[in-house]
Amino acid sequence: MADDEEAFGITSNVDAEAVAWFTRMNGKPSDADRRHFDEWLTADPARRRAYDDVRALWSSAEIPGADVAREEESSLSTYLDDVRRMRRQKVLARARNTAIICLCAAVAGSWLWLEKPNLLQDMQADYVTARGERRTIELQDGSSVVLDVDTAIDVDMAANERGVRLLRGAAFFTVTPSDVPFVVRARDGEARVLGTTFDVAIQDENVSVTLESGSLQVTEATTSRNVVLAPGEGVTYSPAGIGQTEMIDASERLAWHDGRIVFTNARLGDVLRQLERYREWRILVPDGALAERRVSGSFSVDDTGAALAAIQSLVGFTINDIGGRLVLITP
Repeated sequence: MADDEEAFGITSNVDAEAVAWFTRMNGKPSDADRRHFDEWLTADPARRRAYDDVRALWSSAEIPGADVAREEESSLSTYLDDVRRMRRQKVLARARNTAIICLCAAVAGSWLWLEKPNLLQDMQADYVTARGERRTIELQDGSSVVLDVDTAIDVDMAANERGVRLLRGAAFFTVTPSDVPFVVRARDGEARVLGTTFDVAIQDENVSVTLESGSLQVTEATTSRNVVLAPGEGVTYSPAGIGQTEMIDASERLAWHDGRIVFTNARLGDVLRQLERYREWRILVPDGALAERRVSGSFSVDDTGAALAAIQSLVGFTINDIGGRLVLITP
């Protein structure tokens, strides 16, 4: 091969590779050789130029290519074997690195799911309560907001609008009267007032608004339909639209103010998801039929362990504590 390189005036690795490939392709190349040759040739314009130069020199010198190919078969095969081995090593290394990255991502994802499931949302908020925490926020206009557990709000007080966005959870607003509208946005809707007391809660895709005193206009953004609530009335909206106003049982809807959660013929899965907001651990119900069981009752969230035991006595299920961070509910 050294003689061939001298004959062709080899001055670089690309030229040497071009000679090797020219020799191989004029011998008995396999389908894999042809595929690898195409990959090599198209990867860099310099390779095509070098290959064309070798082919031109070969033709002008009238060297019998087949004979040279046979003579160089052994050395060229060794070269190609090295190329294939290097490619396999790169593929294995890439696969190993990918597996490590996936493992790290899975560990990080599991930690976030257990400890910080709403991390990105919390970064957008001005005020956040953790699971099990309730607090009262005084706004700069004199209004106050009571945040339920696991709740996040973003506040934007401007000259023409006093704005609050409820990102998750539930909040009770006591609004100081003003000519500047006070607007609470949640999901695809808003509640607009000048001065009143009301409650807004998000659960999955539904947003429930309950008016305690004053007057309140609720608008659903998709249809732009709005309703005006009177004290003691409530309404729910979702991406499907806004519902009808109805008289509500304030003792049930606003029970969280007193540290209780109240349910009437509710899904077990929804009840437990609500209960887990009051504790640090997560609750998982993998059995779909069990999650659909119905529950009614009033439970204190000051002792969530007792509340879970009370629900267990009503429905009947097994509580599996996993590492003190995850509770698995099974039949």
